[in-house]
Amino acid sequence: MDAFGALLLLLAANLDNLGVGMALGTRKIRVPFASNLMIALVTSGGTCLSLVAGRWLTKFLAPATARGIGAVIIAATGLWVFYQELVRAYRKGKERARERGEETSQPAGRGVGRLKEVLEKPLLADADYSGHIDVKEAYFLGVALALNNFVAGAGAGVCGLDAALACGAVLIFSLAFLWLGIRLGQRCLSRWVGEKAGLAGGLLLVAIGIAAFFF
Repeated sequence: MDAFGALLLLLAANLDNLGVGMALGTRKIRVPFASNLMIALVTSGGTCLSLVAGRWLTKFLAPATARGIGAVIIAATGLWVFYQELVRAYRKGKERARERGEETSQPAGRGVGRLKEVLEKPLLADADYSGHIDVKEAYFLGVALALNNFVAGAGAGVCGLDAALACGAVLIFSLAFLWLGIRLGQRCLSRWVGEKAGLAGGLLLVAIGIAAFFF
């Protein structure tokens, strides 16, 4: 995978942070630097693990086969992300017809189910309704984001993306995108941009997978 493709992949993997930041910024929920750093560290660590897992798989595959499989994984992940975002947008459309109080209700699920709910409704990350995300809540949110990117990261590892370089880049992108998302959350177009970020990320992953497969 060339440097440009790697950069696009890392950007696509961090667009979720942009959407989460916008959701929090819209409701004026503060994310201190320490909490943002915790999210970035957990996300970066999860990315590193997924890349290492992908690189490990290449030991059992021919280089061309590994590259093809990695590209298919990335593209398939993009299609899944795009589909999930469409479903999420449909659900949000229905929820907006209900009382706004439902948006801040405690998540009913536990474990992986709760992680999924936090990604769909980032406001749930503020579990104690304090108006800011503390370090403990940031860790939970970081785990949710890391799990969401795990499969794409493994595909990138199979394609040969350097784990150390990628982890450093994810750390920086995560910090920057969450901060930017919170700032944009106060703008009039924040809801529209936030909802499209996930769709754009999915399509970008598909394009990267196709490019990695053929080129």
